[in-house]
Amino acid sequence: MTIGPAVFSLTDGPRAALSRGWRASLKYQGALHLLDDFKNAVASGGLWTVRDGAAHGARRRDLRRALEALLVRHRPELEAGPGLDHPYGVLRQAAPILRSEAEHGSDDFVRRQAALYLTLLPFPGQWDRLAAADRSAAPEPETAAFLRREREKILEKVRQKADKAFRVRHFLQVLKRPRGTGEKGVLRLFSLPYLLADEAVLVELSRRYVFFVEPPMGVVWRHGWWRHFCRLEDPCLFGVGGPEDARFLSTQIGAVPVGLAHGDFLEDEPPPTRKAPPAYDLVFNATFDDPERKRHGLMLDLLDHPRLRGRTALFLGRGDPEKVRAFQQAVEKRGLSSRVAVRANLRRRDVPALLARCRVGVHLSLYENACRAVYEFFRADLPCVVSSSMAGMNPALFNEETGAAVPDAQLGETIASVLEDPERFSPRRWFLRESGSARSSRRLNAILRDLFSRRGYEWSEDIVDLGSSGASRYVSAEDEARFSDEHARIAGILRRSGRLPVAVEA
Repeated sequence: MTIGPAVFSLTDGPRAALSRGWRASLKYQGALHLLDDFKNAVASGGLWTVRDGAAHGARRRDLRRALEALLVRHRPELEAGPGLDHPYGVLRQAAPILRSEAEHGSDDFVRRQAALYLTLLPFPGQWDRLAAADRSAAPEPETAAFLRREREKILEKVRQKADKAFRVRHFLQVLKRPRGTGEKGVLRLFSLPYLLADEAVLVELSRRYVFFVEPPMGVVWRHGWWRHFCRLEDPCLFGVGGPEDARFLSTQIGAVPVGLAHGDFLEDEPPPTRKAPPAYDLVFNATFDDPERKRHGLMLDLLDHPRLRGRTALFLGRGDPEKVRAFQQAVEKRGLSSRVAVRANLRRRDVPALLARCRVGVHLSLYENACRAVYEFFRADLPCVVSSSMAGMNPALFNEETGAAVPDAQLGETIASVLEDPERFSPRRWFLRESGSARSSRRLNAILRDLFSRRGYEWSEDIVDLGSSGASRYVSAEDEARFSDEHARIAGILRRSGRLPVAVEA
């Protein structure tokens, strides 16, 4: 069975949207059936009535597609059905049965097939099994093909950047200087992680640094190459905003989830003074290059909700000019030009002034990682309504002070309710008390200091403050300057590796 993507069209009318929703529902139901059928087959032992390795390989392929459909594209339907944790729950239930067969089974065929399920699907400990297969002189052909496809995907991503010259601080940030053998430094990876998905490079860097990595769009289990960061001398700290990612990481050896990432380190800046009444009821800030994940089409649909038909909206975001024009044409086709304003590719420093002209923020992505836009709403004193099916955001952020996280079916009514009295919320007060660069950096510092203590490392100075914007994530230009020698050292390591066909400058 092939599981296709759910498409969130910007331009379809009500009839086409109904048909699109019906097709998406069929794909969702098919994916759910595949997963539940696997669960039942494992529990009953019926999985092994099929004695054909190719058939089991096809089943694993279909299960991977089903998991991606459920955990990435059909999250709202999954939330409304058995729940967002259901796919992981199925794997947790099946894992001990498969491990028993793989490690103690007397039937060679069953033993090998059980090991393949555990290695090629996101079971607890999968990354360790993949790493072992990667080191093996003769991995199973199906596993070897999986690893080859993974390497090809990474190399293709790198090739797409081959004509660019990256400075180290465009994707890495030294947070703390290493001081001899007794005190390692701390290195933050916040962008382009696939550039470092190479164990040899990571091992050399890890001799001087402990890693704090922030997967740009979360984990959602999909990228097994993160295992390279978990094969080092010290555990790798993963900055993830949502509990789903944290729960998955906690089942992988060498990964330590930390509930701080990206938007948590939003710079502590005062809000601009409002000089006039708000010009827009709603603001939606998301890249125009990824409208299916960000769900721009759903936001336009919501503007046709009976209680929102008179409301205005501002759409912000970066994006290719062609993609921006396509969105503007969708707005025109839907007859929303008088109610929707589009401002694309603004400088970051221009965004706060526009947020000051809005009343309520909305964010609808399928998955994120501590999305910066949501924290920008809070800092600007805008309550925010989000889809509760979104991965990568901590649902505890949304409360009586900040806004609401609700299922898709409740979005229209909830947004309308918040718009009726946005002053009853106090999101900026929450932001100043609970979040922001200085406060979140101190929290991360405490976590790192505890890790250093448990590893027997010295700690003679704290980490610098982290930011969440720009090519360099340093809050202070002085901090960036004082680590310039470390940037040069890291650039030298990356150049000497010869594995990165990109020009990496200090």
